[in-house]
This record gives sequence, structure tokens and C-alpha cells, in this order.
Amino acid sequence: MIRKLSLLLLLIGLYACQSDTYQVDLDSAKHHVSYQNLDSSFRYAHVNEQRRLIKALLVSDFDLSQFCFPYALQVSTQSDSAFTNGLKRTFSQPFNQQVFAALDKRAKWRMKTFQQIEAGLKRLSLLAPKVPLAKSVDFTYTQFAASAYASSKAIVLGQERYLGTDHPIIASLPQQQFYDWIKEGMAPQYATSDALLIWLGTNVLKTTDENFASEMIRWGKLLAILEIISPEVELHNHLRYSEQDFEWALKAERGVWEYLVDQQLLFKTDQELNMNFLNEGPYTIGLPQESPDRMGRFLGYRIVKQYIDANEPSIPALLALPYHQILKKYEVPQ
Repeated sequence: MIRKLSLLLLLIGLYACQSDTYQVDLDSAKHHVSYQNLDSSFRYAHVNEQRRLIKALLVSDFDLSQFCFPYALQVSTQSDSAFTNGLKRTFSQPFNQQVFAALDKRAKWRMKTFQQIEAGLKRLSLLAPKVPLAKSVDFTYTQFAASAYASSKAIVLGQERYLGTDHPIIASLPQQQFYDWIKEGMAPQYATSDALLIWLGTNVLKTTDENFASEMIRWGKLLAILEIISPEVELHNHLRYSEQDFEWALKAERGVWEYLVDQQLLFKTDQELNMNFLNEGPYTIGLPQESPDRMGRFLGYRIVKQYIDANEPSIPALLALPYHQILKKYEVPQ
């Protein structure tokens, strides 16, 4: 009886070890991530404080400063007067003031999103100690220019692009620039995934230029790692899919794979192919119009996920693994 009980406990222990490969104790993480609402920090600061803040930002993270101000707000940082006058013009525009009023009510969403991003970065620090990690998460206003950006030190979220599809401000955006499928993507539940994905894609596993398959597997690795480090977020949100789109993609997996193989597209270096299958759009060009966009990313995720489930590699090992070694292990679903 005792021997049987011991064997049972051993089997339970072995199963637990297998299933806990990527589980970590967040309390043991030493990585610190700071939070800042850059939008309100500058908006509510006096002129002298605005000058002090931008000088500090230019020194601490020049790339971030150039994204947030010359690029997003079209405010020059070349001189104190150009900067403060530019801020004054931008902040006084009636439409911008409406957006600011809406953003000022989003403190709970910002904190929840920050905490999820922070947890993801801490998990990454424990599972892959040598990869670069963001030191800050900054919320800003980009005049709807971008959802997320990563410098070498920070993650930036263009928070106005997460007000929600049904928000009056989103509904009022001009249809000529912001098509319905773009507005549908301006949902708050995508912010955590966007933030962690832009960090991983910019600083951990950068774009390849070998062929379509290599880039598809790169996206698959990014999404699979995202799922590991951010389990609080539902998978379909990591993929930026609705539940219905996710179900469509699952059912279409075999067909999409066969299409890529039959058309001999996997090893092509055609950038248009990458755009059609990997970039955002109303649907995946080349597939039926009811398909969700970015089906190449989805298929890459499914291929990498299958490999992870079978082999349980560490994140550093997965990052270093050549794409073709993962690809050749893929078993097409029946």
C-alpha cells in the first residue's frame, strides 16, 4: 500500500513538473518597471516644468522623446520656445481637449494595463534573464498616430487608441483615414498584448529578411512567448481577434497551410506576401473576405505552439531555434 502511494505521489510530482515548465513566482522577480502618464505630466505642468521634463527625457531616452513629440504630436524639441509653444497649440485644439477629457477618466484602465504589462516583463525576466527588458511603461497621446512603440528602454502606449470601438470619439474619426476595421481594433483589451508584443518584436526577436516562412515563425515565437508571459490575457486578445475570428482561424488552419504549400509561398521573399499575410487589414488578402487578418501570424503561432507543447523548450532555447527546425516538426491538423 505504501509503495503504491509513493508511486502515485511520484507520478503526480512528475506531471506537476511538466505542467509547470513556465510557471514562476512573480514575487521573486527583481526587475523594476516604472509607470508614467506622459500625457498628463506635460499637460498639467507649468512652462518651466515642461522645459525641465523634456530636457530630462531627451537625456534619459532620446528615441522615446522623438516618438512622443516630433512624430506623434508634431511638436519640435529643438528649442525650449519651439517646444512649449508647440505644446500650447496642440493642447488648445478643441478636438484634442475632448480626447484629454476622456483620457483623464481612464486612470483605472491605465493602472490595470500597467500591472499586466509589469507582470509580463517580470515573468520574462525570470524565464529569460538575459533578454533586454523595458524599464518603464509610458502612456501618452499620439493624435491617433500609433497604438504602441518601443524604444530600447521603454514601452509607449498611444492610449487614445484604446478608448473602445463604441466610444463617441472613436466613432467621430474620419472614415477616409480610419476605416471600420481600424476602429474595431481600438479596443482596451488589446493594450497589454500590443505593449508586450512591440517590446518583444523590437528588442528581443527582430524582423528577419530570409523568407516568408522565417518571418511567419518569428511571429509565431513572439505570440507563443506572449502567451507564456501574459497568461492573464485571453489568447484571442493576444492575437487581436474576436472570439468568432479565433474560431474561424482554428477551423481554417489546415486549409491555409495547404494553400501556402500548394502555391509554393513558404520560402518566397516577396514583401507583398508578407504584407498580405502578416500585416493588419480588413482580412487576409489571398484568403476569403470573411477571414480575419494576419492569418500568417496565426499559423506561425499554431506551428510554434505545437512545438512548445511537445518539447517544452526554455524561452532562450526557443528564441535561438532556427525556424526550419520548428517548421519540419509541424503536423497538420486533421
